[in-house]
Amino acid sequence: MGHVLGFRFISVRAGNCCIYLGSPPRHSTHFTGNRKAEMLRTKPVLRKPPPPLVRRCCTDGSVSDPHSDILSRQSERPTNIESLPTDLLFEILLLLPADHLYMRARLVCRRWCHIIRSHAFINAHMHSATYGLLLWPLTDNTLPLYVTADADGGIHTSELNHISELGVLFNCDGFALEMALGDYYRLQLANPATKQLFRQPRPREGLRYIMALCGLAYSAASLAHKVIVPYTVRHSPPRLQTDYGLDVFTVGVDESWRHVEIHHLPDHVRRCLLRKAPLTSEGFLHWGWGKYCATLDAETEIISVSEAPYEYHECNYKYLSAGRCLSLLVACGDLSWEDLSWEVWVMKAETGEWRKALPNVDLRAQKCRIQQFAPEDGRVLMPLGWVKYPHVLAFRFSAHFFGEEWRHCILYNLDTHQLHSIELPQNYTKPYVAFPHKYNLMWLS
Repeated sequence: MGHVLGFRFISVRAGNCCIYLGSPPRHSTHFTGNRKAEMLRTKPVLRKPPPPLVRRCCTDGSVSDPHSDILSRQSERPTNIESLPTDLLFEILLLLPADHLYMRARLVCRRWCHIIRSHAFINAHMHSATYGLLLWPLTDNTLPLYVTADADGGIHTSELNHISELGVLFNCDGFALEMALGDYYRLQLANPATKQLFRQPRPREGLRYIMALCGLAYSAASLAHKVIVPYTVRHSPPRLQTDYGLDVFTVGVDESWRHVEIHHLPDHVRRCLLRKAPLTSEGFLHWGWGKYCATLDAETEIISVSEAPYEYHECNYKYLSAGRCLSLLVACGDLSWEDLSWEVWVMKAETGEWRKALPNVDLRAQKCRIQQFAPEDGRVLMPLGWVKYPHVLAFRFSAHFFGEEWRHCILYNLDTHQLHSIELPQNYTKPYVAFPHKYNLMWLS
């Protein structure tokens, strides 16, 4: 027991335990009566020292380190995917394709379902997904063929589990735009990954929609898809000069169709909208006709016109959608066997400027191998679409005058200069269309 500055403290030792009644005094500290009473009311604190670390002897005579034993026991604890943090699980699920996420992964548990159904995950998955080439036959009850290329240049084909009753009209970001069953003047939007259908309203009164030339574009700013359909105006009695225009419908937002202003466009450009099916890129729709290209901004709904870099004839160029941009392939010759080379141009949709993005696609060194797959009726090789821009480009042979397609499709890798040939199913002797495609999880409600 001690006495310092008028305050007593008692220290009792019992074995390895120490009991302090009150607190030891601090040097040069004056204790008032209130402070002294408060410290006297303090309950005794029992403090036990930590157990000593025991070094165990191993069978070989060595001595084990107790700290390493603790670390080894911690590393032996079982770890499963449920113990991962949400942000890491988010990144892992992004690596799965959309159809696997919807049909399997979201059914695993409630936590996974909440992540997959969130807007942040749906948008991140759509932007991280890579494009492939979707070959869609224009025949009933035929599954479309999806062609993709991996990072090592390998080619993969799979069937898309979706059948369009009346045929697909357009494809954009994994959505298929098709005619509604039983109503020719009504469109429906289908997501093959989520098996959802969304019917569009009927056209406005007095208008005749040209469904075969419809288009679909995605606006990233408003997070909405927009359907574009050209139309002609019905007059009674009929007139010699036909009035025409474009209507737009925002999926999940609008309740009726709206008009798109096109009167500022030149007459030959307006006629192009009724003659050519559009091509899609991220946020834009394009109509290529001759040296002119009309571009619709999906966000502002304004159409601008740009010119191709050179004067090209009708027979030696091809507009192709590269998924994220619009490309123009120009034949260096006359599309004969002696000139199997094309120039590749890419348009910046915001400004309408064209630039030569890649070296020429030159297949002249592959002429002998291409002839092994070519038909004997003199068909020429034509660009079909980008399997993976700017690495893998697909070609097909021109259709026969009876309308029959050749079942061999040629794929050319621009990096390795390798040539692949895939044989299409029997139903692909009928006409088919090619679209850039990627799976998505977007809901249409």
